[in-house]
Amino acid sequence: MAVEKRLSDGWQAFGSYTFSRTVGLQPSSGGAAADPQFSSTFGAGTTFGRDPNSLTNARGRLPDDRPHVLRGSASVQVPGARFVVAANVQHFSGKPWAASAQMALPQGDQRILIEPRGARRLSSQTLLDLRLSRTIALGGVGRVELLLDVLNALNETAAEALATDNVFSPNFGQPTVFVDPRRVMLGVRLNLGR
Repeated sequence: MAVEKRLSDGWQAFGSYTFSRTVGLQPSSGGAAADPQFSSTFGAGTTFGRDPNSLTNARGRLPDDRPHVLRGSASVQVPGARFVVAANVQHFSGKPWAASAQMALPQGDQRILIEPRGARRLSSQTLLDLRLSRTIALGGVGRVELLLDVLNALNETAAEALATDNVFSPNFGQPTVFVDPRRVMLGVRLNLGR
């Protein structure tokens, strides 16, 4: 679902909400929370499915399943100052994961999911990005746009990956990769022509 207010009277806004459920069985179903979702067994370097144990609890929420995605953006032209202030906010459900165990089997060590996929989730993320810009005309040659961006203005620290999902490890469920911290970027964009 999406709503949009087109640019008029110096401002515009856009908002959307997505509800989804991504379930199934793919070669990436045996992966950890930070692993990419893929559906091909060719070139992916996976042995998923060759051993029936890798199919245990593998059906369920796929790695990139995010049931709730909320997005909003708006920009306002500041009257008389020739500045544009813009904001973009996004909220995502965390990625699904499940506890696993590393088992020593006659055919070799095997990682086996001991919970259905999606039994657990990484924390949700809320990201706010801000922009201040000003355009300066260069006569008939073009224009220069000065940009100041503040990314992750709220300094969100949600986890993106875990040390391990092995329930017998002392690092079980401990986050290791996080959303990039707040950062500020300055930019100049040169547009030639009319």
